Parts: sequence; structure tokens; C-alpha cells
Amino acid sequence: MPKLPAGFEYATIGLAALAILIWGAKVFFSEGLKHAGQRFWPFALRSRRKGMRRRELRRYRDSVSSHYDLTPLGFLQNSSVRISDIYVPLQYEESGARADIYEDIRSRPRTVILGAAGAGKSMLLKNSMVKWSIDPTDHDRIPVLVELFRRNNGRESLLDLVTATLRRNGVVKPERFLPQALEEGTLSLFFDGLDEVLTEKRSEVVDEIESLAESYPECQFIVTCRDAVYDGDLRPVFAHEVRVAGFDDAAIRRFLRLWMLHKSEAADIRHEVEQLMASLRASPSLLILARSPLLLTMIASLQDADRGIGPVLTSSRSEFYEMAVWHLLRRDRDLGRHGEIAAYKAGHKLAALKVIAFSAQGAMAPGVDKRAIFEQELITQITLVLSRFNLEAEHAPKMLSEIEARSGLLVKVDEGNLLYEFPHLTLQEYLAAMELVDDADQLLKLYVGNPNRWRETVKLWCGGVHRDVTGLLRSIFEIDDVLALECLAEARQVDDALAQEILDHFEGKLFDINDKSHLVVAALGAVAADPGPRGSRLFQRLEDATKSKVPGLRISALHALAATRSRRAIEIISDQSSTSRSARSALRSMGEQAVPILTERAMAGSLDAVDDIAAVGTPSAAAALAEIVWQEGPEAKRAAWRLAELTDIPDVEEELASADSKGRASAEIYDWVWAPFVKEGTGRQSLAAIMGRTALLIDRSDPEDIPKRRHSPVDPRVSLPLAIRGIYSSKVSMAEFESITAEVNKLLPSPRDGSQMFRYRRHPEERLRELQQENPDAARSISDKFFAAHNVGQVHRQLLEGLPVQVVVEAVCGLLIDPQRATEKEWREVRKPVSAPVALEKINAVLTFALVAAVFLVGFAMVGGSALGLSTFWPRWVCLSLIGCLILLIVSVWLLVEGDSKGKLSTFMNGRFSKLPEYGLVPVSVFCVLTILVGIPIAFIYALSQGPYPLITLSSSAVALLLIVVMNRVISRRERMLSNPFRRLLAMDERVLRTRTSVIAPCRVGPPRQRSKPGTLVPK
Repeated sequence: MPKLPAGFEYATIGLAALAILIWGAKVFFSEGLKHAGQRFWPFALRSRRKGMRRRELRRYRDSVSSHYDLTPLGFLQNSSVRISDIYVPLQYEESGARADIYEDIRSRPRTVILGAAGAGKSMLLKNSMVKWSIDPTDHDRIPVLVELFRRNNGRESLLDLVTATLRRNGVVKPERFLPQALEEGTLSLFFDGLDEVLTEKRSEVVDEIESLAESYPECQFIVTCRDAVYDGDLRPVFAHEVRVAGFDDAAIRRFLRLWMLHKSEAADIRHEVEQLMASLRASPSLLILARSPLLLTMIASLQDADRGIGPVLTSSRSEFYEMAVWHLLRRDRDLGRHGEIAAYKAGHKLAALKVIAFSAQGAMAPGVDKRAIFEQELITQITLVLSRFNLEAEHAPKMLSEIEARSGLLVKVDEGNLLYEFPHLTLQEYLAAMELVDDADQLLKLYVGNPNRWRETVKLWCGGVHRDVTGLLRSIFEIDDVLALECLAEARQVDDALAQEILDHFEGKLFDINDKSHLVVAALGAVAADPGPRGSRLFQRLEDATKSKVPGLRISALHALAATRSRRAIEIISDQSSTSRSARSALRSMGEQAVPILTERAMAGSLDAVDDIAAVGTPSAAAALAEIVWQEGPEAKRAAWRLAELTDIPDVEEELASADSKGRASAEIYDWVWAPFVKEGTGRQSLAAIMGRTALLIDRSDPEDIPKRRHSPVDPRVSLPLAIRGIYSSKVSMAEFESITAEVNKLLPSPRDGSQMFRYRRHPEERLRELQQENPDAARSISDKFFAAHNVGQVHRQLLEGLPVQVVVEAVCGLLIDPQRATEKEWREVRKPVSAPVALEKINAVLTFALVAAVFLVGFAMVGGSALGLSTFWPRWVCLSLIGCLILLIVSVWLLVEGDSKGKLSTFMNGRFSKLPEYGLVPVSVFCVLTILVGIPIAFIYALSQGPYPLITLSSSAVALLLIVVMNRVISRRERMLSNPFRRLLAMDERVLRTRTSVIAPCRVGPPRQRSKPGTLVPK
């Protein structure tokens, strides 16, 4: 083997190479081994743990996702829909304005959700279950949904039902951890359908719910119930009640778009949605039906399943149910499959279903009601019906099977106990009403015996029978005047004198505002919308009442007119909207029909009209606002704020993307704001121009231009770049730094560990993040004070108020850690794909270590050889000086670091040279480092030049050095992109958005108990 230069031995080089390999293996594999240990070590101790294990949690999550996301459509056989595909967020009404129902529920530990039949109460809870299953770590609690009708079939307690629900969804032994989970508050308990509990058991269930809520105050409890049934049963334990509002025009359009996108085979979805919306607006009474999520789902699904039905054939709820039921029962015959898979006549099956529904409503035993029915009881009832048609009893099981399999009007809910139920309680109520079509006296008797259970059935009966309902209506009017008015709104035939008497009665009570007022106003609007003589007379009287000086009468009359959805009503209300807040509220409730009139007023400079357009919230309303932002007056700035509140709705974004922005080229815009969200060739330049103009107007707004009441937060794609660019433009002063540190320390206990205290003093952002976890409101308050002290303008502070508290706190932390300059360039790159350079960093580290090790090993070998006289590279005194510098550097570093920490340095110096570490050792160390960095590489280059292949070795070293430089540049660029403050904050906001339509509350703040980690039920 050839000799190596400078007296090197192959063994020495081999040992050096082995050391490099070992170090490289450590760099590449140590983190993997560490994570593997962290992952598998808990399994070794699993037998000692009590709680929902990781595998059980995964099974529960998967089961929740499959069980609640895919929901069968009970009115269409073999058809189902994913909640995650078509769910539209609900709202509630407060003081005439709509508000976010989810935030309101999340902020309370106990809530009763009220709403009409089919208002979406159950879907709201199911959607929250699905949201949790997507990523449980986004939530502090684990939700459990208990269907209260299951309480009807036995004597199980509610805790037994909670346990059974967990067990059905994959949790093996829930009773093992349930008590402690309840104590710690890591559960959100959803009790769905209090109105579906048997009347004789309802008070018992109410007592159980109240007892659970009082026994486990750390948990969240949510109960749903129909508003017509609920009479404050859970007060005062459940003091917070929220009533679900019906769909407005924006929600109807959004639902139809999602439905067409995921369920329809229509080629032009947008055209299909516009056609359906036009049909709905043409029929005010049908539009009222569409405000119920259940009925809108039926309209959309039946329209898609059978184009011949169409949503415009009826404006009566009872007629619509009749149409739906007949469609389901006759579908096989219409498709030519009768006789092969459907053997029984649709009329015979309908007769059987009426009897079954009649019995399930409690008709066989007045005062008793139920949802689930045992199979044997069904067969008995079907047998009785078959005898009317001269059919043998042996057909009963076959007919039951056909009804279940081919129509879906009965569904099996419990295989073990052979229990069936109607897929929707409303269908059961309608069929029960039709069973009594010729027996009004029996219906009245049943209603008197159980008013809550038979209320909807009475209304459906009045709308479904093809004869005069005057007799029943008069009796109902003497018992429940509000129900009589609702029946009048649905009735086909009624004596005009009685109708006038009912209307006169309520006209005199319009000024009396109470918890039933919304029912009265809706019913009066439905009657007044009828173009017949009765409706016309009522419309005129309501118009006269809008001029009354009695506030309550005027308000109710305005809203009743709005409920008619007619053009004449729009004109009447619009005339008063400039001077009356109540008229503005009524006009907003009319939705898209009011947009043209409001746009004319807004263009004339009315800021109130701009706010009202935004309250409508539909794509056409957003398009109107997009026209206003190109104006130059105050109305343009107000429209910009309002438009930015709507653009995160997909329908609105799509509408603006197709808007015509030609002729606006001369207007000034912020072209960089929407740049990250526009791809070349997508045809979305119009949207970018509109949003650029919107952002500019917001950024240049004065405090008086900011809306006093916000409908929803500003789109973060606008608020983030404007606000963060503003607050990151200057560094944090020492006074601000100390102020926020003091504020946070007041609210959190002091750390006992001295080193931790020192760390927190230097890094207050860690304490602020801790405070945000424990007390979000306090963290936001401190952040607001900090922004005020940092001279952040009111416009930017308003934009920050609309962002989630996590994002606001992280923005403060970014300022405290490293106040990077957030510029337009960073925002443009915020969505550019970039991955962490993990592999590149490891390769760079190994290559750098190898090169540095080679330089110093070879260089010091050359220096050492010259010092010992083995070579003549440099004069001996120079080499000895380099070695001396190395020794002196090691001693200096030890004295500065290790020696001082152990108190040896001061003893060594004996107090006479106390300033030496500061004024002596540091300069000496610097001098030694510079000397070594100059001398050793020179020795390395000389050694390579004297070797057997100098050109190859020198070139290889130069290439390695060049690679290291290039990789460092690439790594530096990626790290800069990853550390982009906009990227981090936008990702955090998107995470918060995922839970915005969930009602699962965060865990309660602070002690008394140590809480489990988010997403687990593992006790401490």
C-alpha cells in the first residue's frame, strides 16, 4: 500500500472514518429511536393504567365517524348523505339579528336547544360528533350523544345509556373510567330529543338530567327539545336556552349548492340552484317550508330522485308529506319493478303505516307515547289491517319486511330486541293524522289527553284533510289560541266567520310580546300571504298596524308582513326602514328579495342600507356590496368591512369570482392581499381585484368607518395580512416587554424552580401561551392592552378582535420572540408549498462534520509532525505556537464556563483578578480561535498538495465546501419561509376554523381538578 503524506497511518484514518460514521448514524437515527421509545414504552405499563386506551379511543373515533356522518334519508330508500358534505351552520335570532349559535353554546356548561320539528337540532349535535372524529386533538372533551327515546324501552338510567352508547361505539369497558371522566369534566354529554320521551317518563328523565348536571358540574350538558313541547322543565338548573332559527335565504342557497354538488347528477349545478331558488321565491308559502332543514332536504332529494315531482307542486306541509309518502310507496311500481321486489299494493301498505303511526303516537292508550315499536306488535297491527283487504295473517311479516326494505318508512333500530321506528317523528305525526281523517272528535280527545304529543298532529290534520275543519278548530281555539292560529294557517277549508274571529283575537294581542310571539307572527304571515280574500284583508290590516304608535303592535305587524315575502310587503317596510330600526330588522328578514331596494339606498349613501345588505348574507347580497366598494364615499368603506365578513362563504366567493370587474382598472387596490389565493389561468382575477379594493378601503378606514356591530369576523385572508403587517412594523420596547411579563405573572402562580423562573422572565411568551390555555379571556385582554401600548391603530385592533384568541396570542408571542418584519413579500409566499429541510440538514451536518474533522485531523497532524521534527512544513516555533493556542483555548473556555459555575474561578483568582474573565480570558479565547482557523486550514491544504493525488483531493474538498455553502443557502431559504409569521398564524386560524361549527365546549379553566390531556379519558 502506498505511504500516506505527513506520516499518517491507515489505522488512524480508519478510526477517524469510523467516528464519522457513528456520529452520522446518531444524527439520522437517534430521533427515530427516541420517538419509537416514547410510542411503545406506555404499552409496557398499560396493565397499570385505567382509562380509555389509545386503541379504544381510535375505535370510538372511527365508530362515531361512520355512525353519525353517513345519515340515511328516511324518505328515500337506499339513499344516504354525509353530514360533512352538506351540513350548513345554524344560527339563532337575538333582538332581530342572527347570531352564531355555536359560540353561544360553547360558552355555557349547560344549554337547552329548542326548535320546531325538523329545525336541525339533532343534526347540530351529530355534526359536532363528526367534527370531533375528524381530529379529536382539536377538542378538550370527548362527546357522547344519547338518544333519549331509548329511555322509553326499559328502566335504564341515563348513565346506563351513556355507558351503552360508548360500548356500542367500540369502548370495551366504559364503566372502568366513566366516573372519573365525569368528575374531571372531560365529557360533553348530548341528550337528544327530550320531546321524544314517553310522557309518563319525561319528568323522571328531567330529574335525572338535572341530577347529573349538578353532580358533575365540570362536564358540558346539552339537551334538545321541540320548542312547542318544552315548558321550562329543566329550569333553573339549565337556565340557558337557545332557539334555532330557520334557514335564511343564504343558508337555503348554500344547502342547495352543497346538495347539488354531492348528490345531484345535474350538469350545471349553478343553474340548477338558481332555478330552485327562483321557484321557492315565486311561492312564499313554499319558501316558508324550505326554511326547515328537514323539509328542504326532502324538497332537494325528491327533486333529484324524481324530476317530475319538483319542489313547486305544493305549498302545504301536509300535501308535501302526502306526496313524499306516496312517492316512496309507489316508487317500485313507477320504475317497473312491481311484482318482482314489491308484492303489495301501495294503498295497503299506507293503511298499515297509518295504524302503526296512530298506535305509536299513543292512541291505543291515551297519555302514553313512544317511538320504537316491537316487531311482534307491528305484525299484530298489520294483521288487523290485512283483514280489511281479505288477506291472510301470514302476509303480515312479509309486508313489514317490504315496507322496511323498499320504502324506508320504517327502520330497524335494534336487531337484538327487534325494534322499529319511523325515520322522522314528523312522518309518524302526519300518518297518525291521516288515520284520523274522518274522526275529528277522537283527535280532539287525544290532544286534550296529551297536548304536547298531539300538537303537530293536529296541525297536520288541518292541512291534510279535504273537508271543513271548522268544528275542530273552534274547539282548539277555546283550549289553545296559538295552536288555533297555526292550524288556520295550514287549513284548506274553514268557516270565514271563525277565521275572522281568530284573526281579530290576535290582532288585538299583537302588541303583547311573549315567548309565543314568533309562532303568532309566522302564522299571521302565512295567512296574509294567501292571495285570497281572507289573506288580502289580513294584509291590509297588518299594513295599517305598521303605522300604529303602539311599539309592540307596530313591530309585530312589520315582521308579520315580512313573513309574507311579497313585493308589496317589501315596498311598505322599505318606506319605513330609514327611520325605524324594527322596519330594518323586518326588511333584513326578507332576504334576497330586499336586496335591490337596499342597494339603491346604499348607493345613495345610506350606511344602514349597507349593513342590511350584509345581514342578508347571500351571494347576490355580496355581489351588491362588491359594486358599492368601487364608490368613493363612506358607504364604500362600510361595504368593504361588510363584504370581508362574507367572503369566507364558498357560495359568495364563487359569485364574486364570476363578477364583472371591467372598467375598474383605474381604481387603487392592494394587489398583494389576494395574491396567495389566485392561481394562474383560473379566471379569478375579478375576485382578486374586488378583495384588493376591499383590503385597501379597510386599511385606510377611519374609526368612524368601522361597523359598530359585526355580523361575523372579517375573513382572515384579509384581516391577517393587514393586522400583522401593521403590528410587526416596529420592535417591542423594554417597557412593553416588562409590562406584559408583569401582567401575565399576576394571573399565573409563580414557578417554584428558580431556573424556570429565570427562563420565564426571559421568555414571557411561554407564560402567555400557558395563560391562553388556562384562561383565554384573560390572555386576550392582556393582548389587547399590549397592542394599545404598542400603538397599534384602532383599525388593526378591530381586525385582530375578529381573529381567534389563539392567533392573537401567537401574534403577541411572535413580537416578543423575534419581531420579524411582516411584509407584502412574506404574505405573497404564505401558501407556497415548503417542507422542513430535515433530510437536507442531516446531510449537510454529516458533510460539514466530515470536512471539518478532516481539516482539523489532517491539519493538526501536519502541525504536530512539524513540531516533533517529522516534517518541515513550518518552522517549529510556529507549530508549537498553534498547539499552545489550542491548549490555551481549552483552558480559557473551561475557566469561563465550568470553573465559574462551580465557584472555583474566584477561589483560583483569590479575588485579586476578578475582572480577568471579562477583560482577559475572552480576548485571549478570540485570538486563539482566529489563529487556529487561519493556521489549520493552511496546513490541511499543504498536506493534500503533497499527497499522491493532489488535484483530486483538493478538487474534492472544494466541491464538498461548495455543496455545504449551497445547502446552507437552501436550508436558510426554507427556514425563512417556514418562519414566515403569516404562515404560522394562518395555519393556526385554519385549525380553529375546523371547530367553529362544533358545540363542544373547552374544559373549564384551572383547578379544582387536574385535567387529563386533550382528547383522552386517561385519569391521572
